[in-house]
Amino acid sequence: MSDNGAYEAAVRLLAASDKTPGELIKRLTGKGYTEQQANEAAERLAAEGYLREDRLAEKTVQRLFEKRYGRAYIIAYMREKGFSDDAVGEAEALCDALDFDAAAADFARARCAEGKTETQIRSALYRRGFEI
Repeated sequence: MSDNGAYEAAVRLLAASDKTPGELIKRLTGKGYTEQQANEAAERLAAEGYLREDRLAEKTVQRLFEKRYGRAYIIAYMREKGFSDDAVGEAEALCDALDFDAAAADFARARCAEGKTETQIRSALYRRGFEI
């Protein structure tokens, strides 16, 4: 498989959805490209401005916060998805500006209105990464 083929496959993968460099490389190697070909394709896309982990990190934090997930869940999710340590650090900084206490309170109120018990609400908050 050629280096140009790895680049073209990477472009198709990114056209379908945003990916971290780690995810992209993993997908390319899963398709039979070498680690070097996958890395070169990811580096080329980053240099061209199409693979922007910083932008994806910001979008991910915002999306998960809006879905009422807590800081611990967001950071764990980003590590699982293969974000770099720099991007995770940036996400932690972004989280500092968010009001997780208010989000947890909104989540708890909504669950209370559904008739959930305090124990069920606390358990759900914990699973969603809120500090309780």
